[in-house]
Amino acid sequence: MKFNIGLLLICLLAVMVGASCTSSRKVTYLQYDSNLGEADFYTQSRDNVIRYQPDDVLGIVVNVVGQPAVAYDFNLPLQPAATTDNSSDYVDQGVGRQTYMVNKEGQIDFPVLGAVKVSGLTQAELERYLKMALRAYLKVEPVVTVRMMNFRITILGEVQRPGQYSVSKDHVSVLEALALAGDMTIYGKRDDVRLIREMPNGEVKIVSMDISKAQIVSSPYFYLHQNDQLYVVPNSAKAKSADIGSQTSLWFSIASVAFTVFNIVVSLTR
Repeated sequence: MKFNIGLLLICLLAVMVGASCTSSRKVTYLQYDSNLGEADFYTQSRDNVIRYQPDDVLGIVVNVVGQPAVAYDFNLPLQPAATTDNSSDYVDQGVGRQTYMVNKEGQIDFPVLGAVKVSGLTQAELERYLKMALRAYLKVEPVVTVRMMNFRITILGEVQRPGQYSVSKDHVSVLEALALAGDMTIYGKRDDVRLIREMPNGEVKIVSMDISKAQIVSSPYFYLHQNDQLYVVPNSAKAKSADIGSQTSLWFSIASVAFTVFNIVVSLTR
């Protein structure tokens, strides 16, 4: 049979396009069926509100508009923001309010009020509670600001910059967390991102999330909590390369492509 170069090129092009589509599906986030119209998913943000727990560090400031001295007794004293290990060397990085550490009983020792139970409360709930409690001591409505000072997450596995990250807000999504770590590498499994979370009762929960699907935004685990850990699982290509080395993996890939082309040529020339 006469060898048809044009048909061979068409077959090779079809194989390359098919492989490209498959690769794209593996690395794309938030996929949905465009034939069904606009993707419409709702986040369950109310289920993901941060609730304080033991070992959290809180910054709490009480103010009275126009009368700052009135709130003096309800604030911890100012302290240097940073010092070195050597007490004789002072690093001037400004001053700030001292912070409250939530103890194992879920309480903080608040000026004048004494022990205040904060474990299980949200930021809004704690601010509302303190305002009500301070009304017995102040003639005017105080302004109470509560901030979490130690919101940290750990990101490991197939990301550009694994490590522990401090977050300046208490509402961060899985995608935002991955962005902090420089995004996933090409070897990360988009359909198997592990979330490790310690529950208030001490139990540890491990959840697998598929961030290649748009439905992830409706997951109760889409927004992270303090001290959450993310582990991006390596795909099979990375696992194989760890066993046989990158150079050997390259030769296997070349051999596989060559064998495929050889089979196509033989089939067309018979």
